[in-house]
Parts: sequence; structure tokens; C-alpha cells
Amino acid sequence: MKDIKIEDRLIFALDVPEVSEAKKIVTELDDSVNFYKIGMELLMTGQYFELLDWLIAR
Repeated sequence: MKDIKIEDRLIFALDVPEVSEAKKIVTELDDSVNFYKIGMELLMTGQYFELLDWLIAR
């Protein structure tokens, strides 16, 4: 079995209705989370790709 670093084991679900709320959560979690799942509600905001670009830049 492949060793997975402990900081890479958590995938945080951004299942919130607003991009601003998702950004706030990511900012608060800072370096404690490396991977995020963007929920369907955020996809429907029309700002999905803006959020995706923002996450990648972090």
C-alpha cells in the first residue's frame, strides 16, 4: 500500500451555496487542508471556474 502523507488524506467538501462562503472556509482552514471538493451548489452559481482558479492559485 502506498504511503499517503497525513495532510493529503483529508478532502474537504465545499458544499455551500455561495462562492464567498467557500473562500472564507478555505481561508480559515489555510494550510490544514490541501484538497477540496466543489459542491454542485457552487457549480450552479456561475462562478465555479472563478472559484476553481482561485483555489489553484492558493
